[in-house]
Amino acid sequence: MVLVVGGTNQGKSAFAKSLSEDVVKDLHLQIRACMERGEDSWALAEQVQLSHPNGVITMAELGCGLIPTDAFEREYRETVGRISCELAKKAEAVYRVCCGIATQIK
Repeated sequence: MVLVVGGTNQGKSAFAKSLSEDVVKDLHLQIRACMERGEDSWALAEQVQLSHPNGVITMAELGCGLIPTDAFEREYRETVGRISCELAKKAEAVYRVCCGIATQIK
């Protein structure tokens, strides 16, 4: 599994598609939907990883801005950040995409 992170609309999806046809786009949005339904977002992340062992997962970087005042938004940001860290540990490679340029960080 390869993890591709970066800001919104920075070219993550296009880069991910250049690596593999098996791309899970915007896992952070799937995590949000899972949390809104009251489901286990960690189980979702594990299931996605197991279902796409040779695929590419894209996630937005959410922790670079202001800390949200809304409790759910803070929990969402923290959860996405922690899941990103766990996926990065398990990934064969990790890339950060900024302005359409990918940099391998693992």
